[in-house]
Amino acid sequence: MKERFKTARCILYRDDEYLLAVHSSFWYRRDKRWGLPGGQIEWGETPRKTAQRELKEELHVIVPELLEVGAYSYKRALHMVYAAPLTDDIVRYDETELLDIGWFSEPAIESMKADRALHADYELEAIRKLRAELGR
Repeated sequence: MKERFKTARCILYRDDEYLLAVHSSFWYRRDKRWGLPGGQIEWGETPRKTAQRELKEELHVIVPELLEVGAYSYKRALHMVYAAPLTDDIVRYDETELLDIGWFSEPAIESMKADRALHADYELEAIRKLRAELGR
Protein backbone atom coordinates (compact mmCIF):
# COMPACT_ATOMS: atom_id res chain seq x y z
CA MET A 1 0.00 0.00 0.00
CA LYS A 2 1.32 3.41 -0.98
CA GLU A 3 1.93 5.84 1.88
CA ARG A 4 -0.24 8.93 1.93
CA PHE A 5 1.27 12.18 3.07
CA LYS A 6 -0.67 15.20 4.30
CA THR A 7 2.04 17.79 3.68
CA ALA A 8 5.47 18.19 2.13
CA ARG A 9 8.05 20.37 3.86
CA CYS A 10 11.55 21.50 2.95
CA ILE A 11 14.67 22.25 4.94
CA LEU A 12 16.39 25.12 3.16
CA TYR A 13 19.96 25.44 4.39
CA ARG A 14 23.04 27.58 3.92
CA ASP A 15 26.30 27.34 5.80
CA ASP A 16 25.19 26.19 9.27
CA GLU A 17 21.76 27.83 9.24
CA TYR A 18 18.28 26.57 8.43
CA LEU A 19 15.22 28.51 7.31
CA LEU A 20 12.13 28.33 9.49
CA ALA A 21 8.81 30.10 9.02
CA VAL A 22 5.70 30.96 10.99
CA HIS A 23 2.71 29.92 8.89
CA SER A 24 -0.45 32.01 8.77
CA SER A 25 -2.36 29.28 10.64
CA PHE A 26 -0.86 30.94 13.74
CA TRP A 27 -2.29 34.38 12.85
CA TYR A 28 -4.69 34.57 15.80
CA ARG A 29 -2.64 32.57 18.27
CA ARG A 30 -0.61 34.27 20.94
CA ASP A 31 2.22 31.73 20.78
CA LYS A 32 3.63 31.67 17.26
CA ARG A 33 5.47 28.48 16.32
CA TRP A 34 8.29 28.07 13.82
CA GLY A 35 8.25 25.27 11.24
CA LEU A 36 9.61 24.20 7.89
CA PRO A 37 8.24 25.89 4.77
CA GLY A 38 5.83 23.78 2.76
CA GLY A 39 2.18 22.82 2.82
CA GLN A 40 -0.74 20.63 1.88
CA ILE A 41 -0.40 18.09 -0.90
CA GLU A 42 -3.02 18.71 -3.58
CA TRP A 43 -4.98 15.96 -5.32
CA GLY A 44 -2.79 14.10 -7.82
CA GLU A 45 0.38 15.91 -6.73
CA THR A 46 3.51 14.13 -5.53
CA PRO A 47 5.08 15.25 -2.24
CA ARG A 48 8.19 16.40 -4.16
CA LYS A 49 6.13 18.58 -6.51
CA THR A 50 4.22 19.96 -3.51
CA ALA A 51 7.45 21.02 -1.80
CA GLN A 52 8.67 22.73 -4.99
CA ARG A 53 5.31 24.46 -5.55
CA GLU A 54 5.05 25.63 -1.95
CA LEU A 55 8.59 27.06 -1.97
CA LYS A 56 7.76 28.98 -5.13
CA GLU A 57 4.42 30.24 -3.78
CA GLU A 58 5.54 31.09 -0.24
CA LEU A 59 9.14 32.20 -0.69
CA HIS A 60 9.43 32.93 -4.44
CA VAL A 61 12.26 30.37 -4.60
CA ILE A 62 12.74 27.79 -7.35
CA VAL A 63 14.52 24.63 -6.20
CA PRO A 64 14.99 22.17 -9.08
CA GLU A 65 16.60 19.40 -7.00
CA LEU A 66 15.42 18.15 -3.63
CA LEU A 67 17.07 15.62 -1.33
CA GLU A 68 14.56 13.35 0.42
CA VAL A 69 15.13 13.51 4.19
CA GLY A 70 12.25 11.27 5.23
CA ALA A 71 8.71 10.91 6.53
CA TYR A 72 7.66 12.23 9.92
CA SER A 73 4.48 11.74 11.88
CA TYR A 74 2.56 14.67 13.36
CA LYS A 75 -1.06 14.75 14.50
CA ARG A 76 -1.73 11.21 13.21
CA ALA A 77 -0.62 12.09 9.67
CA LEU A 78 2.58 11.61 7.67
CA HIS A 79 4.57 14.57 6.43
CA MET A 80 7.38 14.21 3.88
CA VAL A 81 10.48 16.33 4.42
CA TYR A 82 12.96 17.29 1.70
CA ALA A 83 16.04 19.52 1.75
CA ALA A 84 17.87 21.86 -0.59
CA PRO A 85 20.77 24.29 -0.31
CA LEU A 86 19.92 27.94 -0.81
CA THR A 87 22.65 30.49 -1.43
CA ASP A 88 20.46 33.44 -2.41
CA ASP A 89 18.77 35.70 0.09
CA ILE A 90 15.01 35.59 0.29
CA VAL A 91 14.00 39.13 -0.53
CA ARG A 92 10.24 38.70 -0.26
CA TYR A 93 7.71 36.14 0.83
CA ASP A 94 3.96 35.70 0.65
CA GLU A 95 2.70 37.48 3.75
CA THR A 96 -0.73 35.88 3.38
CA GLU A 97 0.92 32.45 3.82
CA LEU A 98 3.76 33.29 6.22
CA LEU A 99 3.86 35.65 9.18
CA ASP A 100 7.66 35.60 9.51
CA ILE A 101 10.79 33.81 8.28
CA GLY A 102 14.28 33.53 9.68
CA TRP A 103 17.60 31.70 9.47
CA PHE A 104 18.56 29.79 12.61
CA SER A 105 21.53 27.73 13.77
CA GLU A 106 21.03 24.23 15.13
CA PRO A 107 21.66 25.40 18.74
CA ALA A 108 19.01 28.11 18.29
CA ILE A 109 16.56 25.48 17.00
CA GLU A 110 17.42 23.28 19.99
CA SER A 111 16.44 26.20 22.26
CA MET A 112 13.22 26.70 20.28
CA LYS A 113 12.38 23.03 20.78
CA ALA A 114 13.06 23.31 24.53
CA ASP A 115 10.81 26.39 24.65
CA ARG A 116 8.07 24.55 22.70
CA ALA A 117 8.34 27.12 19.92
CA LEU A 118 8.51 24.60 17.05
CA HIS A 119 5.38 23.86 15.07
CA ALA A 120 5.49 20.09 14.55
CA ASP A 121 8.34 19.09 16.87
CA TYR A 122 10.07 16.98 14.18
CA GLU A 123 11.95 19.92 12.65
CA LEU A 124 15.09 19.47 14.77
CA GLU A 125 15.14 15.70 14.19
CA ALA A 126 14.88 16.22 10.42
CA ILE A 127 17.65 18.85 10.45
CA ARG A 128 19.94 16.52 12.43
CA LYS A 129 19.24 13.70 9.98
CA LEU A 130 20.05 15.99 7.05
CA ARG A 131 23.26 17.19 8.69
CA ALA A 132 24.34 13.55 9.24
CA GLU A 133 23.56 12.67 5.60
CA LEU A 134 25.57 15.65 4.39
CA GLY A 135 28.47 14.68 6.69
CA ARG A 136 28.41 18.00 8.53
